[in-house]
Amino acid sequence: WFEWISKKGFALLTVKFFPRCRKRFSAMSLIKRACMRTAASVPLRGAASGPIKPIGPNFPLTSEKAMGPHGWMRGSYHFWSLSDPIRGPLYRPPWVVGGIHNPTIDPVAHFNTQDRHQTVSAGEFVKCFIYNFLPARVMWLCVYVPIAMIFFWTWVEQRREPMEIHMDREEYWKDFNSYYYGVYFDHHHFSHMLCHRRAHKWGYAGQDITLEEGHGHGHGHH
Repeated sequence: WFEWISKKGFALLTVKFFPRCRKRFSAMSLIKRACMRTAASVPLRGAASGPIKPIGPNFPLTSEKAMGPHGWMRGSYHFWSLSDPIRGPLYRPPWVVGGIHNPTIDPVAHFNTQDRHQTVSAGEFVKCFIYNFLPARVMWLCVYVPIAMIFFWTWVEQRREPMEIHMDREEYWKDFNSYYYGVYFDHHHFSHMLCHRRAHKWGYAGQDITLEEGHGHGHGHH
């Protein structure tokens, strides 16, 4: 008691007779209170407070008041309705619903992972692991959408008939004017003429009604 009284009295005398020390003493008291408050809120180790679970029941989701409802078709926009598409609140900034002064996650308990294998189930481990990939959705689209488009176009082209890249020299010189100047004179007629050639060349002549006489083209076989 004598030691405490002597220290307390010395501090009071210091503040009284040395005004410059008043601010220092106040600052030290503020730091002391901040440290004591933080130390008092730290979860205790051992059986006193029990195992500590670092995540809450809805982690990593946050308050619906701040971010709106979560889940498929529960957001602010309802895809299947054109008359009433807005079903939930839109995103509101922190200065409306509260920011760091109103947190939804306790950082002290969240980063205390000493009991994670006892309190967190395997399903929660997998859920937290998969949630890490949500920001990568844009990167997945950037990679796989072009690849899907290339495969789709390849699939479409493979289902089409092969083009006639080369023509026999004798066939070409039989009607040089049509093959050389025809595309400039009437490119529609020219394209239809080549369709007829491919039909006979690849063996499906007579099976495509769009190439037959009287189907609106006004010309026969070339």
